[in-house]
Amino acid sequence: MMNLLRLSRMTGRTDLEEKAVGIGRAFSQQIRQSPSAFMQLMTAVGFMYGPSYEVVIAGDPLSADTQAMLRALRTSYVPNKVVLFNPIQKTPPEIGRIAPYTQGMTAVDGKATAYVCSNFSCRRPVTDITEMLRLLQEPLL
Repeated sequence: MMNLLRLSRMTGRTDLEEKAVGIGRAFSQQIRQSPSAFMQLMTAVGFMYGPSYEVVIAGDPLSADTQAMLRALRTSYVPNKVVLFNPIQKTPPEIGRIAPYTQGMTAVDGKATAYVCSNFSCRRPVTDITEMLRLLQEPLL
């Protein structure tokens, strides 16, 4: 279920989220009887009902600023997020085919740039790691 939800958030495919909901419904009786036996499923439910974030990093995969931004996302506790990488060297980047909403998300002034989104509604792009992490702590309205 969790993989379907993450894939749904990465690609924007709502049909995958509907399948995940169906899995939850199929096991709902068992979950009610013994919720602690379904902790991974409960984590997926938390992810589904949010808040959850999509973070797109646009940058040069070999540059220090891009690597630092990705490292900050890996080492900071930010539950309920998916991270996509949009390399600036590829034209057009393959990620745009998989996740069409990432098209047009480019590096600002050649710097690694984070697009912090929730339900595919994105904040202004940022190039500062501290600002990126701050945006992940604030719910989008």
